[in-house]
Amino acid sequence: MDKKVSLVQNRGVLGGDSSSEVRVWVAGATKHGVNRYARETGIMGELFVENQYRNPEGNPYLWDVLLMEKVKAEPNIQLFLNTEVTSIVMNQDKTIKSVTGFMSASETLLEFESGYFIDCTGDGLIGFLAGAEFNIGRESSNVYNESLAPFEADEDTLKSSLFFYTRDVGHPVKYIKPSFAKDITETSIVNNRIIRKEDNGCAYWWIEWGGELDVVHDNEKIRDELQSVVYGIWDYIKNSGKYDADNLTLDWIGSVPGKREYRRFKGGYVLKQQDIEEQTLFDDRIGFGGWSIDSHPASGMYNDSVGAKHSVADGVYHIPYRILYSRDINNLFFAGRDVSVSHVAFGTVRVMATCAVMGQAAGTAAALANEKQIKPAAIYSNYLQEYQQTLLREDGSVLGVKNEDLNGLARKAEVTASSALKEINTYAVDMDPYPLDKAVAFTLPVDPNIKELKLLIQRPKQQN
Repeated sequence: MDKKVSLVQNRGVLGGDSSSEVRVWVAGATKHGVNRYARETGIMGELFVENQYRNPEGNPYLWDVLLMEKVKAEPNIQLFLNTEVTSIVMNQDKTIKSVTGFMSASETLLEFESGYFIDCTGDGLIGFLAGAEFNIGRESSNVYNESLAPFEADEDTLKSSLFFYTRDVGHPVKYIKPSFAKDITETSIVNNRIIRKEDNGCAYWWIEWGGELDVVHDNEKIRDELQSVVYGIWDYIKNSGKYDADNLTLDWIGSVPGKREYRRFKGGYVLKQQDIEEQTLFDDRIGFGGWSIDSHPASGMYNDSVGAKHSVADGVYHIPYRILYSRDINNLFFAGRDVSVSHVAFGTVRVMATCAVMGQAAGTAAALANEKQIKPAAIYSNYLQEYQQTLLREDGSVLGVKNEDLNGLARKAEVTASSALKEINTYAVDMDPYPLDKAVAFTLPVDPNIKELKLLIQRPKQQN
């Protein structure tokens, strides 16, 4: 779809929490390999493959460059970095007329007029300024009959994190902690969290705080507390005498907290815990997720118990289109962590590769709505098949929906093979037996030529 797009970003780099400013791993439906079959396709899949080829070491600056290169290669995208949205103008018919942003470094005020807007701010700034309905915090269990929700509602959210990286310089380096560094021996951190000198970045995901505060309006307070703990942890590693860390030095410390949760807007549907666990087969599915329902205590790194609890669904789940638009504002889409979900369901859809899938789906929907000059909800009621076929044509994974594009090149392709697999031998003389201490499954092709399956099982000899 040949549409013009203004991409407005309030930082100097792309990627949000995955950028070099924050450095969160891009996780998604595979759940770090638990669902090995479930890697995202579409734009996110292309980025995964390209980054693995060009950046196998995972250098965050090279990830920044890859994202920038891909955006700049699109002639229909006009990019505005370091531009913070400050206000919007509404029309009488509950549509957004324009959005105003301030480009700080050039001291330039910009106004963006469009027929459709996508709020990918994470915090939901556009939706908030437009007056769209939203929730902050945890619903009570009786709102959506969710077993993982609290009995009483509150305003607790998932917290913000700040990471650090270290480097071995090959010679002793001393470290004098700053005056504001936290003495973590006076906290519960040393007793309840794992601290290793080899760990870097997301291995310290548990350095998080602010869930009992307002993660937006108290952002600076949260950042200061997180930085004080980072410097305190490093002091503990360097100077407690418990680690062989003489040659290690700090290489990078984040200054931008990575937020997890804030506003969640009301759409045509609210995704719930049951939809994740029961893998609800939505007729308007646009992609899939697979991360666990990953809940963290509001007190974060100072919590006396575990840092996170995971409720793992039985495989991947479907994401409905109706969570990607506002039910109040007639030309506003959402993508990312501000979509229409309960707090419990938010625990899984919030990871970045899943957010990227929703981003592609929202962008495709906005282009279709612009072409038809319709409201976002009309895509669900009148153009769902065309929309899903467009997603499939753009390499989206809409599980269970058949590609019916008669003009697709794949239909004209011929598949040949130089050879065929005759036998699968899972036994090798030098291979250690695989212990059956948990369930094991085999996936085999549906092939009438497979006549039998043999498994070699070994058990210890019984003692008399």
